[in-house]
Amino acid sequence: MYGGSLFRRLWPAFVAAAALPVALLGVGLATTPAAGADTVSTLASSVPPPTPVSTPAPPAPPTLLAATQVTSTSVTLSWTASVAGCCAITNYTIMYPEPFSDVIPTITVGNVTTATITISPTRQYNIRVSARDSTGHTSPWSNQIIVVAPATDSGPDTVPPGSPTNLTNRNGTLYWTAAPDNVGVTAYHVYRFDGWYTSTLLGTTTSTTYQLPPAATTGPGPHIQFYVRARDAAGNLSAASNTVDATSSTPPADLPPTAPRDLAVSRITSTSATLTWTAAEPGCCDVTGYTIGYFQAFYDLGETVRVGNVTTATITLKPATQYLVVVSASDSGGHSSPSSNSLTIVTPATDTGPDTVPPSAPGTLTVTDVTTTSAKLNWTPSTDNVGVTGYNVYRWDGVFYSTLVATVPGTSYQLSLAPSVPNRYYVRARDAAGNVSIATNEVRVNPPTGPTTPPPDPTCTVTYQKQSEWPGGFVADVTIKNTATTAVDGWNLAFTFPGDQRITTLWSATYTQSGSAVTIRNASWNGTLAAGASVSFGFQGSWSGSNAIPTGFSLNGTPCRS
Repeated sequence: MYGGSLFRRLWPAFVAAAALPVALLGVGLATTPAAGADTVSTLASSVPPPTPVSTPAPPAPPTLLAATQVTSTSVTLSWTASVAGCCAITNYTIMYPEPFSDVIPTITVGNVTTATITISPTRQYNIRVSARDSTGHTSPWSNQIIVVAPATDSGPDTVPPGSPTNLTNRNGTLYWTAAPDNVGVTAYHVYRFDGWYTSTLLGTTTSTTYQLPPAATTGPGPHIQFYVRARDAAGNLSAASNTVDATSSTPPADLPPTAPRDLAVSRITSTSATLTWTAAEPGCCDVTGYTIGYFQAFYDLGETVRVGNVTTATITLKPATQYLVVVSASDSGGHSSPSSNSLTIVTPATDTGPDTVPPSAPGTLTVTDVTTTSAKLNWTPSTDNVGVTGYNVYRWDGVFYSTLVATVPGTSYQLSLAPSVPNRYYVRARDAAGNVSIATNEVRVNPPTGPTTPPPDPTCTVTYQKQSEWPGGFVADVTIKNTATTAVDGWNLAFTFPGDQRITTLWSATYTQSGSAVTIRNASWNGTLAAGASVSFGFQGSWSGSNAIPTGFSLNGTPCRS
């Protein structure tokens, strides 16, 4: 049987009389039955709930509290039973306050190790559990978990974004590091907390900065603070970032610049592209310049060029070639930012003549009718200002080389499969002037084999992305996503470099490397990885023989999908 209560963190009259401190994030009220009353309220923090003065021992705290299922309106919890002290355990109290609110909901359940509580869509909850025995002793609190309810339980996206990080206030402007999301963050909500009861939505922005209005830093409240939550297109909200005060704060010494934004091409020729972008915001240190990385499609090696603290630059390219371009910022402290949005471009074959415009990319490439020796490729037509004359079908070795398999006039091609070569294909449209389009997606053709038992789904996903590369060095970003239904409390990521790469500088985590084997461990502030949440770190490294991307990752010993 469940019994629930709602209490306030601060009772105004009581506060005026006793001048109690304001309850902040992670500080709430627990309910404890007393003689002659159903419940009473008391401040709860890392100090165990009060117990009757008695020589016999109270119960031990419950352990391994976790959320096994989260919906938009409920969360199912599980924990390891408390070990009884002097007396038999009779029930458990679940406390689940929302941060930045003075309302402290609690619910009492029986002597169980799982329970489902009701929550509200997009809200964040800080949840703990305490045991109670037959004589009224209460245990210390369990570990605390953070749960964020999705906006909906249906639709294409029911996963909230990860939290924004590294929030700072510099001279009235808030800066933070972008939040990760399985689909994509569309905006950030900026909130003001008065330190007592109320959080107010100040505004919404698509960037990672926000200029505080003057009125936001004054007014009622003993301790004005600000925090940020990320939002995706489905309306899911992330857990809150760290908080900052109304006065300026010093950013962490290892805080890199934000990513440059709005990368675009303003002019393109057969041998060059002129790029523009929105400047990165500084982290701990002043931005000193930008690195432009440009990579040929279906080719392992890329090129980089270093430019000063500017927002436009021209790079040299090859005719009739497709490139992926990104920009990252660096600062006076040696930190590199995350990459900008990526930009895919294709250069024309020539700058003279009647046709200097490449065709559009063909539509989605698919594969059908797969046998052990053949398969059929299919795509939708391309368009061109003059006219498409054919389609080039390429086989790619997965590393360096593309082989032109055929040029066909239509939108399909019958393949002959060879077991000794990688069966990876893409298609480009071409016109009479020799211009080629941006490539389709790549497809891998796997001839059928005997029945196999599929392995269990991994409980983590790792994305490893080279942000820039030059002879002898590179910068990489790594994102870990916890795809399990339970939180990870303290993480380490292990992988092996396939070449002779060495990490030289790493931020937002710590590392050890022995030969090609690398272990990355969480920093002091990002060790908890909630179900569905992501965490990112980056590093600069060196290489000489090969800089191929690692393929095997494990999180706390469990293999991850990459």
